[in-house]
Amino acid sequence: MNRRNFNKSLGLGALASLVPGAHGQHTNVSHTPDAKSSAITAQPEVTAQIPTRSVDWPSRTFRRLLVDTHIPDWDDLFIDFDAAAYVKTVASAGFQSLMQYANSHAGLSLWRTKLGQMHRGMRGRDYFGEVMEQCGVHGMHRVAYYSLVYDDWAYQTYPDWRILPEGGYDPVLYSRMGTVCINSPYREHAMACLRELVSNYEFGGIFLDMTFWPTVCYCPHCAARFWKEEQAEPPRIVDWTDPKWRAFQKARERWMREFALESTQTVKQARPIQVFHQFSTVFEPWQFGVSLEQNEASDFCSGDFYGGANEFSLVCKAYDGLTRMQPFEFMTSRTIGLGDFETTKPFEQLLLESSIPAAHSGACLFIDAVKPNGRLNPHAYELLSQINVQHDPYEQFLGGVLQADVAVYFDKASMYDPSINKVPAAIAAPIHTQGGPHLGLPAPAVAEMKLPHREALIGAARILREAHIPYGVVTNVTLDQLSRYRAVVVSNVLEMTPEQAELFRAFVRDGGILYASGPSSLQIVGQPSPRFLLEDVLGVRYVGRLGTSMTYLAPSNAEVAKLIWPQEHASFPGEMVKAESQAGADVLATVTLPWVAPDEGYAIGAHFAQIWSNPPALVAGKDPAIVVNSFGKGKAIWVAAPIEKLTGTAAGTLVRHLLRTALSGPYKFEVDAKPAVEVTVYRQEKNRRLLVGLLNMQEEVPAAAVDATVRVQIPDGGKARRVLRLPDQKEMAFTAVGPYVQFHVPAFDVFAMALVEYGKQ
Repeated sequence: MNRRNFNKSLGLGALASLVPGAHGQHTNVSHTPDAKSSAITAQPEVTAQIPTRSVDWPSRTFRRLLVDTHIPDWDDLFIDFDAAAYVKTVASAGFQSLMQYANSHAGLSLWRTKLGQMHRGMRGRDYFGEVMEQCGVHGMHRVAYYSLVYDDWAYQTYPDWRILPEGGYDPVLYSRMGTVCINSPYREHAMACLRELVSNYEFGGIFLDMTFWPTVCYCPHCAARFWKEEQAEPPRIVDWTDPKWRAFQKARERWMREFALESTQTVKQARPIQVFHQFSTVFEPWQFGVSLEQNEASDFCSGDFYGGANEFSLVCKAYDGLTRMQPFEFMTSRTIGLGDFETTKPFEQLLLESSIPAAHSGACLFIDAVKPNGRLNPHAYELLSQINVQHDPYEQFLGGVLQADVAVYFDKASMYDPSINKVPAAIAAPIHTQGGPHLGLPAPAVAEMKLPHREALIGAARILREAHIPYGVVTNVTLDQLSRYRAVVVSNVLEMTPEQAELFRAFVRDGGILYASGPSSLQIVGQPSPRFLLEDVLGVRYVGRLGTSMTYLAPSNAEVAKLIWPQEHASFPGEMVKAESQAGADVLATVTLPWVAPDEGYAIGAHFAQIWSNPPALVAGKDPAIVVNSFGKGKAIWVAAPIEKLTGTAAGTLVRHLLRTALSGPYKFEVDAKPAVEVTVYRQEKNRRLLVGLLNMQEEVPAAAVDATVRVQIPDGGKARRVLRLPDQKEMAFTAVGPYVQFHVPAFDVFAMALVEYGKQ
C-alpha cells in the first residue's frame, strides 16, 4: 500500500472560534461575538493580514510550509525561480518556517556541491543558499529538506547502488522513482553530502525524507551483510512461522534504524540542529522495515498523511505519545493528494485538517508544489493565508500534557497480514513506487494485503472518540506510559512477547482495566502450540479458530441482549477465536455459527439456509465470545473477535458498554455533544490551567454548527477559578457538578477552545 493513501476514512468539516460569530475572517480579524453563528468562507484574491511576531524554533513554530520540488533538469525546467519572490509569497501568507529542498527524489542538488550533480536549471546560482538568505530577510525559520534512498541520479549513475526487488528491476525501471540501497556505497555518499550541506549553510533543522525500504532488497550488498550476520542467504519466501524470515525482517529494521541514526549523528556532528525523519510509516506494514525504535533518530515526530480527519486524529495522539520533543509536526497537502497538482481541498476541509494538530498542540505543515518553471501559484497562498489567520490568535495558548483515561495500544510487530504467508516477497511486498506506465508490461502479481491489527485499532479509536471517552495511544516502545491511564484497549494484536505480557499483567493487577479482542496476547513465535500469555488475566485459554466468513455473537446475559435489541445476535464478518473460559470468569456471550457454513450450498441440491445471507443456527453455541474476569485489583474483558473494527451500531454499543461498565468515573472529562464532536484536554501544570479543544468532525463540508456541554475534572482535587473562551479570554459561566467544572460551548463550525484556570481547593 502506498503510505500516502493509508486509511481513506475521510472525516471532514469546517473551522470556527469558540463563540458564535467570532470567526476572524479574511483581513478583519474579529473576536467579538455576534448574535448568530455563520459559516466560514474564503474570500477570493485576498491575503489575510497576520501580525508578524518572533517565535522560537521549534517549540513555538506552529505554521510551517514545504514546497515539493521534485523537478528534473532534462529541459529548461526551474529556470524562472526567483528566491526573493518565492520567499516573500510564503512569508506573506503567515508561515513561520519554510522547509526548502536541498535535493529531491530526482537526486539533483540545489546547493553548490562538490559531491553530487547540481541541477542544470541553476545555471551557476545557489538556489538553496538564496532561499536561506531570503528567509532571514523575512524572519522565517529555515529548515532543509533532504531525500534519502529515493535518488534518480544515483540510480542512473551507479547501477551497483540500486535496490534489487525479489522480482527483478522491471517494476522500478518503468516508474519515475529510482531507489538505492543503504547497504551499498550510496551510504557513504549520502553522509558526505549531508556533511557538506550542513557545514556550508545555516538553518535550524533538517528533514530527512524516505528513510524506509520501498521493498525487500536482495542486492549483493544486502545478501553479503545478511550472510555476515546470520551465515545465511536472505530468504525469498515471506513466512511468519519461519525463524529465518523473521531474522531477515529484524535485520531490515535494524539496518534502516542504524542508517537513520548515522544520518542524524552526521548532521549533528557538523552542526547541533534539530533532525527529524519521515515517520508517516508509523502505521505502515512490515515491508517498509521501519520499527518504532527508529524514532530515536528524530528530535520530534514528523510525517505526511492524506487519509482525512479520522486518521489525522489518531496519528496526532500516536505522535503525542512518541515524540521526543514537542510540538510534533503533522504534514498534509494543500491539494487533494500529491498526485494532483491543481485540485485544492475545500477551504473548510483545510481548516479542519490544520485544526486537528492544533487541538493536539502540534505543528501543522502544509505541502504545496512548485511549478516546473520554478514559480508558485500566488492564489494558493492567498487561500492559505486565510487558514493561517484563523490559527494565529490561538497559538499562544497551545501546549501541555494530554489528559486521557483509556490508552489504545498499537503494536508495530503486528503490522502484517497472516493470510499472506509462504509466498514470494515479490507477491507479498509490492514495490513502493508511483508514476509512470509500465509500457505494456504485464502487471506483477501482488497479494491484496489487509492489516487486521490496524483495522481494529482504527475502529477502537473511532468508538472512543465518538463516545467522548478520553483516550491516548501507547505503543510497544512506550508501554512505560501505561501508568498514565486507567484502562487499555488491546485490539486484535497478532502476537505478544512475554515481557510485554508481564507489563499488561502488572497493569491489571494494580487496578487497571484491560480490553482485549481476538488473538491478543497470543504467543506464536517459536511455539509449537500457540497460547495466550495473559490467559490468567483474561480468564480464557486459547484453543484455536472457529468459523469462516461469518460468525455470530449470541448474548447469554440479559443486559447484553438489551444492548443489541432488536437484533438477537451481533454479526461478525469473519472467524472468531475458539477458547475455553476459566473458573470464576463471567461469560456474557457465546459464539454461534451460521445454520449452514457460508461456503456450502449450490444451485442444485439446495443445502443452504438463505440464498443471500447465512443466518445463525437456532441453538446458540457454547464457546465463549465475551468474558469478563477479575484479576488482582483490576478487571479484564475479552471478546473473541475484533468487533470494534465494525461500524454497525450494535458493535459500537457493546464496546462502549463493556468499557464504561468496567471503568467507573470520574473521567478526565465528559461531553454532552453529537458523536462528531471530538474533545481534547491538555494540562498545563506550570500555569495551573487546562486547555480544552473541540473539533467538529462531520464528514460533509461545510459542516453544520454544533454545540457542546463540557465537564472537566480539575487535577489533584483543585478548584476552578475561571473558564475563559479563546482567543479573546472572555470569562464564561461555569458550575461545579460533582468532581467536574461544567461549562457550555455555544454553536461553532469546526474548532473551539477554552482555558480552565484552577487553584488549590
